[in-house]
Amino acid sequence: MDRIDAVALLGSLQGRAIHTLTGKPNRVLRIEGSNAIVATNKSPEGRPVPIAWVQSALDRLTTDGAVEINVESVGYRSAFVGAVLSAVPGVVVGPGVVRLPING
Repeated sequence: MDRIDAVALLGSLQGRAIHTLTGKPNRVLRIEGSNAIVATNKSPEGRPVPIAWVQSALDRLTTDGAVEINVESVGYRSAFVGAVLSAVPGVVVGPGVVRLPING
């Protein structure tokens, strides 16, 4: 699969509720420099999440076919990163992991 651009994906999700693997809503309010400003129930005004974290997880998804969604694997904002990855067309979401089925 071709590389997925985090900025483009986050832009397409802007304003929409996306849900973590445990079902909690997150919303990309805007892209601001090298960060996505993300609203949650705890931070409705939004907090910055480095786009590089999302891009790194997307790159692993397309290269390895799966990404574990936890702090050790994808960083401090792992729940949001998992929500973004689960919005990628064709992914399969399982307990604590997002997979991209291999075509063929």
